[in-house]
Amino acid sequence: MSSLQEPCDSGSPSISKAEDNLSNSDGPLLKKNLGRNITTSSSENIPKVKSLLMSSRVPSRDLSSTSFDMEKKRYCLWTLICILAMVGFCNLILSITIIAVLRVSQGMESLEVIPNENLVKFYGSTDLDKVCIEDGICQGFGDEPVILSGDSSGVQLNIKNRRHDHPRANMDILQNGTSVSKVESFEIKDLHTGHSIFSTNFPNFGLPSGVGNINVKLAETHRIVSPVNETLNLESNKEVTMRGAESLSMESKEIVWMADNDVKLKSNNSVIIVNGKNGIYLDVKKIPIASGMSNDGDEIAQYKVCVCMPQGKLFRLPVPTKNLRINCAKISNSPEHNPCL
Repeated sequence: MSSLQEPCDSGSPSISKAEDNLSNSDGPLLKKNLGRNITTSSSENIPKVKSLLMSSRVPSRDLSSTSFDMEKKRYCLWTLICILAMVGFCNLILSITIIAVLRVSQGMESLEVIPNENLVKFYGSTDLDKVCIEDGICQGFGDEPVILSGDSSGVQLNIKNRRHDHPRANMDILQNGTSVSKVESFEIKDLHTGHSIFSTNFPNFGLPSGVGNINVKLAETHRIVSPVNETLNLESNKEVTMRGAESLSMESKEIVWMADNDVKLKSNNSVIIVNGKNGIYLDVKKIPIASGMSNDGDEIAQYKVCVCMPQGKLFRLPVPTKNLRINCAKISNSPEHNPCL
């Protein structure tokens, strides 16, 4: 029996058995050692738990900062989109206003563009500064005339060469006159019939049928001729001045000069020739009569025509029958009777 019990006792004894084998004094020592081991192991595990907690908190902070940056970028994007939308809306309102005011469609308010015919139609009055026409054609409707006017200024029509800047031909319509220069031909046509009224291709300018006179303030020409067996009349409400650069000659069957006040003949070369085949006649009824030295009772046989120098005025001096040799110097010098004053 003793041999069988020894193998059983050689195994690992249980704690209860160990405590039974220990004395009463060794029991409390064992409990203290076990308590120390438990406390040391728990104290060693606390830093590990703290480190795990710290490591678990760091990724959460990174996620929060990343989400904040995303929110900031998203806010900036929406702000930019709103600004662009406002700018686009303002441009839309401005464009609609311009289109409504100018009435822009295929043209504008006072003009229409016809691309198929290469035409630009103007309606009503159009205020422009400079108009450049490529083909040089400016025409109006069949029943409406084209009026070109300048505000307190003239109208200038210039034809320029594409290779050169200086004008080849021009037409100036100014307040004091109209001039056409550097042109090969200039023609004015009737609006309804299309017949030529005036053209520089012909040497003579004839008035159209039905036109009896022409009213001009200044005409520069080398010759004025009336039709055969018709009278040429030059009339003016104020005065008529005929001036020649080199000379001035008048030829007619009969030349009549009539004026309410004076008829003046002046030459820069001091030469005036008045020649008539059948003589020169003066209507002496309107020539003033000067008082001479003769007595009032003397019979007047005839009058002598005299000229005041340098005024050039004509006056009549009565010649009595008893003294036919009286000259033009024998006139009264009184201011009341002197015809030269």
